[in-house]
Amino acid sequence: MNSLKFLLLVTIINFSLAQPGYEGNENLYIGNVDGKIVKCLVCKETVKEVRDAQAKVDPKKKAEVKAGRFNLDGSLSGQLIEFRKSEQYLTELFEGDEGICKTMDDYAKAKYKSSGKLVVLKMFVDGGMNPLMSEVDFVQDQDLNKSLKHYCLEVLDEFDEVFLEYFMAPALPKDLEDKICNERTKLCKPEYYEEVEVEEEEEVVEKSRFEEEL
Repeated sequence: MNSLKFLLLVTIINFSLAQPGYEGNENLYIGNVDGKIVKCLVCKETVKEVRDAQAKVDPKKKAEVKAGRFNLDGSLSGQLIEFRKSEQYLTELFEGDEGICKTMDDYAKAKYKSSGKLVVLKMFVDGGMNPLMSEVDFVQDQDLNKSLKHYCLEVLDEFDEVFLEYFMAPALPKDLEDKICNERTKLCKPEYYEEVEVEEEEEVVEKSRFEEEL
């Protein structure tokens, strides 16, 4: 999704808020959310965005890495690796407003209607509107979701070595988001979701009781 589409969506939300009698029940949730949980979710989405960006680079494109050994002519010897796994490519991807964190402009904070679970949702996927949008209420706060990009830059600045370690490796683990955001950076903690899990369990119990009564 380009920034223009997201700006249009934000404009629509703000217009709805300004209307007299608006009760906040039309796919919009008013209120602040825990910044630590948002940062955890942004970490996981950043991992996905880096993985997707890396996958789009032709694996046949190579970069030379100096090995630290001198040739007879005095030049450093080197070896060729996939450009997409080079420190040069990844460092450029991680840095600046035009790097991978620019993708956070396409995301918004929301809560699932069924469970109240917080999510950082990508607004458009595969050229169309994300089908999950009908299942959530958007969280409208003062920063208009600008904090998502800030958190992304903060995560990559603080934990760039962890990201480089995994994305420069020959293969990526299947549970890459958990490896980076849970185990290594400790940005995601189990207690963030304990309350949500309890709510979901209570919903299941209530549903079972209702079915028994029928």
